[in-house]
Amino acid sequence: MADHDADRLSLPVDIDVLIAFAEADSPDFDAESAAAGARIAARLLRGEAGGSAAVGDLDARRTVMAVPGWTVQPLAASSEGETTATRAVQKQLDRELGIEFTRSPAGAEQTRISVHSFGARAAAGDIVRVAVSLGDERTELLVVLYADADGTLTGQVVTRALTMSEDLEISLLPGAALGSTHTSAVTDAVRCSLTAGRNAWRRVAKGLPADDPVRAAIVAGLS
Repeated sequence: MADHDADRLSLPVDIDVLIAFAEADSPDFDAESAAAGARIAARLLRGEAGGSAAVGDLDARRTVMAVPGWTVQPLAASSEGETTATRAVQKQLDRELGIEFTRSPAGAEQTRISVHSFGARAAAGDIVRVAVSLGDERTELLVVLYADADGTLTGQVVTRALTMSEDLEISLLPGAALGSTHTSAVTDAVRCSLTAGRNAWRRVAKGLPADDPVRAAIVAGLS
């Protein structure tokens, strides 16, 4: 996928100041978040120290969940103002991958993607990759995982990049495996994340070197 944000990412942005400013302005950032950031940073640094072999080992265990396009059947509205679109929800669970995937309309030609991860395959800071083919073009959405109030690994984005009708492939990607080929997708992911997801991306950025292209891509999404 072409990196359309290459020029933007080269702008002279003071990354540490921008991230610190965003965190200070966020009601969800606290000491617990800082501790989670430290854990993510340690995991990312271990992946970097291990080189391509460590990432390759994780990739070798990755499986893919196929999600077919969703055909919405006409449904009678159960209450005034409720429409078929607002009631259409697609859910699919894959126990081997350890992912529960939900897709639903979010209004204004947007689609909400929600994921929950269970089991031992993923950790906070890892990525659920949603691959979609649109004609001859293949693109991907990245959903960062974070622990919610109940301790469940979850992630959510609201996007115009897909509808209910596309066939999708869902896979897990270690956070440490993100690189320069993912920068455009990372920036898009940050922009379409909700508050908790954006905070999770901030924590990932804080665990990366100042000159890392993924860090710059996250900052571009936050700005």
